[in-house]
Amino acid sequence: MNRIRNRRGSVAVEFGLIAPLLFLLIFGLIDFGRAYYTVHDLAAAVREGARYAAPMEDPLSRQDEIRAVVKNFAVAFGGAAVTDAQIEIEFDSQSVTIRIRDYPFQFIALPLASINVTRQATLRWERAA
Repeated sequence: MNRIRNRRGSVAVEFGLIAPLLFLLIFGLIDFGRAYYTVHDLAAAVREGARYAAPMEDPLSRQDEIRAVVKNFAVAFGGAAVTDAQIEIEFDSQSVTIRIRDYPFQFIALPLASINVTRQATLRWERAA
C-alpha cells in the first residue's frame, strides 16, 4: 500500500514536467491550422478580386469596388482585417493582378512570433484582343 502512495506523487510530478510540452504541441497545431486557413483565405480573396476585375472595362478606375470585394472575402480568423493599403491592383491591358502584401499573421502559442503573408492572383483581362 505504501508503494502506491509514492507512485501517485511521482505521476503528478511527471505530468507537471510534460504538461507544458503537451500544451505547446496542441496550441502549435492549432496555430498552424490557423496559419493555413489564413493563407488559403487570402489566396481566395485575391482570386475573387481578380475574377471581379477581369471583365471590367477599366479596372483601375474602379479600384475601390475591387478592394471592397477583396476585403469582403478576406475574413480574418483571429487576426487583423485586411486594409486598403495592403491591397495592390495592377493592370497592363492584358491581365489584372490583385495582391495582398504583408498581411501580419500573429501566432498564439508563440506570442513573439509573427509572419507577413503575401498572396496574389493574376487573371487574363477578358476585354483583351
